[in-house]
Amino acid sequence: MSQSTSANTPDLPTINLDIGLSEAEIAERKQRGDINVVVMRSSRTYKEIFQENVFTLFNVTFGVVLVLMTALGQFTDAIFSGFSVFMNILVGVAQEIQAKLTLDKLALLSVQKVKVRRNGESQEIPVGEVVRDDLIELNPGDRAPVDGAVLVSQNVEMDESLLTGESDPVAKQIGDIVLSGSFCLAGSCVFRADKIGNESYAVKLSQSSRVYKRVFTPLQKKIDILVEIFILVLIVAAFLHLASSLNSGRTMVDTIRYASVIINSFVPAGLILSISVAFAIGAVEISKRRTLIQKINAVDSMNSVRILCTDKTGTLTQNKLVVKSIVPLGDTDEDSLRELIALYTSFMGSQNSSARAMAAFTDKPRSQSKFVSEVPFSSSRKWGAIAIDIGTTIMVGAPEILFTSPETQEQAKQFGRQGLRAIAVVTSEDSFDASEKNPALPSNRRDRGIVLLEDSLRPDVVDTISELQNKNIRLKVISGDSVETVASIARQAGIAVPEDAVFTQKTLEEMDNNTFSRSAAYGAVFGRITPDMKRRLISAMVKRGGYVGMVGDGVNDVPAFKEAQLAIAMNDGAQISKDVADIVLLDNNLSALPQAFTAGDDIKQKILSSALLYLTKNIMVILTISFAGFVQLPFPVEPRHMTVLTMAVVGLPTIWIAFGWLKPRRLENFLRDVLGYSSIAGIFGAIAMTTGYVFSYYISGWALLKMPHGVTMIDSDTFQDIAKGQAQCVSTIIGTVFCLFVFWTLTNVSIWKVQTLFKNATATILGAASVGLSIILMLLLPEFFQVEVPDQFGWALIIFLPTSSYYLLRMLQSSKLFRHLPSYLSQP
Repeated sequence: MSQSTSANTPDLPTINLDIGLSEAEIAERKQRGDINVVVMRSSRTYKEIFQENVFTLFNVTFGVVLVLMTALGQFTDAIFSGFSVFMNILVGVAQEIQAKLTLDKLALLSVQKVKVRRNGESQEIPVGEVVRDDLIELNPGDRAPVDGAVLVSQNVEMDESLLTGESDPVAKQIGDIVLSGSFCLAGSCVFRADKIGNESYAVKLSQSSRVYKRVFTPLQKKIDILVEIFILVLIVAAFLHLASSLNSGRTMVDTIRYASVIINSFVPAGLILSISVAFAIGAVEISKRRTLIQKINAVDSMNSVRILCTDKTGTLTQNKLVVKSIVPLGDTDEDSLRELIALYTSFMGSQNSSARAMAAFTDKPRSQSKFVSEVPFSSSRKWGAIAIDIGTTIMVGAPEILFTSPETQEQAKQFGRQGLRAIAVVTSEDSFDASEKNPALPSNRRDRGIVLLEDSLRPDVVDTISELQNKNIRLKVISGDSVETVASIARQAGIAVPEDAVFTQKTLEEMDNNTFSRSAAYGAVFGRITPDMKRRLISAMVKRGGYVGMVGDGVNDVPAFKEAQLAIAMNDGAQISKDVADIVLLDNNLSALPQAFTAGDDIKQKILSSALLYLTKNIMVILTISFAGFVQLPFPVEPRHMTVLTMAVVGLPTIWIAFGWLKPRRLENFLRDVLGYSSIAGIFGAIAMTTGYVFSYYISGWALLKMPHGVTMIDSDTFQDIAKGQAQCVSTIIGTVFCLFVFWTLTNVSIWKVQTLFKNATATILGAASVGLSIILMLLLPEFFQVEVPDQFGWALIIFLPTSSYYLLRMLQSSKLFRHLPSYLSQP
């Protein structure tokens, strides 16, 4: 043990290591502002929320078009074109700020706390209350909140991988600097808070070379690919639109107005925003289950998980270890074994849960032996050692590593099969070099005894495991305990564990890559696993196509957390595990997971429903514009028409669905149920809109009958305006009614089954009201919306075309052709 009695530098006062700062010194430092700054990481900052909702590629591009329209005097069209965008931004920012406020309050429950020495005693305080010169104590799993020099070192090893990228532990001696953001892996230390707040290494690093790594969920990846395709097609459409405008002699005003329609149709900006809003709302909803979402897209990840790996201690069990009994070996009696255990636990630099249980069982040692050196216990070594002054080394750890007798190893395994944790106690007269990074075990070890620890299952873990398995989530247990103990606990929890699905570290190390990969996928229980092997197992599962979640609470779980696609930490676990996790279970209770997974599934259904409506409308309008251009007719949709259409059949319905006022039918698959359906529905809707537009345009000569008496002739431009106005009105109403049918289908309402109109009355009324009011608004203000009220023939088209197109769509859905779509549409 290395220790000093005071801390003194030329710039700082002497601080007694046994006392630390006094209340007066703490108050004085707070008064001058020498207090650490806490930066909450539960959610994005207000600046980030604003920037990511406003300064998108779509909004910037569309904003340029709106500015040009305004400059050309088209104020009304600019307002209507930008209305849906502005509303999306407003709703998105408001919802995310509301979610941030809720999550930040909840995050206070998981804020890091640190141990400091003040007024002669060890205190646990929030990291934001650390002041300059505080004496901070670090034990395994603790994160350094600030920078400072080590004053007391008990073989401490720090993990600085999050700062430097180097995965090897770094030993710290007295005088060495502990960097903020690093974690204690083994041993313990006391260091002085020298650099706090913005002075600390971690903060400077994040400010000077901050790299934000964004991890996308499966749904986000699909949406992003879709958006990229739309943007690529938009570029082509933009050139075609420009060429068409030049060839047809279209004015600059019309060119820009119609460009806004094209951009609005091709880029599903509202869809992207609705996903962000849905994630934010979902995070708040899930937080009601005492589950803190630290990364917003974890809402989708929860629904995607098909393999859930969990540690044993602290997750399946309560992590309240007690010593059931001790078993002396050879000529060692129970009193001697008890004394060896007491010496080991009393001289340890820091105690884990097992050591605390053993210390409580044995009480203090009776002998006057003195401490010489220590090899701290680590999950990678699976053992720790204490050397005392009588020339004896006491080693405690895994039986299969420490015991020299095969019979004794088998005896320990038998205890493990009963669900007990067996810990070996051995001694040696040989010394070791504690300064070595990985000291070798002495060869002449003497088996002295077995400590049997007992840890009971969490009260509701059996029901929780059953619920998770009912959701088609496969459970795997990966632990550092003996494979016999882990398998026994797993079976008690209700996890199916075939005999050939149990693997140990040793067997895994002997496998080639292919066999290892298959074993990782097939195995149910993995015992005596080191942190690095746990990481390799998770990585292998991910590479084989599984969407993997990992539940843990310790330092040894962190490497696996970094490989898993969803990391879930217990709130009372090591700080490092909470810092890298996507989700924190605030009540340390697995029973929150099934409910949270269900909430995540509900949010995903809302997103898929919104996507279906957005894509159907966009594809329908895009194809209508293309078809009309193909037959060389005037542009079929005005910006004002697009606003009415979007708000009636997309904007309002997605709000109703997002807030849970309507429950859509279940959509299992994005490619098949969303993209596949919306593509086909968009085609049928476009055919209906284009047919109505063409017929109404060419037969609009009937509009002459509406001209005042005495007018015998009208010029061609006036006739074209009348024809286009009526055709656009008919086409827009057709598209609106067709999308209403799609919306009703999504909410289990069918115009062919009258009873469903009453059974799902809320969806029926809201949909009809939204579409009806939009149509009435256009008809009451025809000049404002630049339309002509349809004549009898136009109304006939409005009634017949959307109904017949929707009927054909329904027929196609029930046909063999639709049921045998290309297989890739059926892939998740």
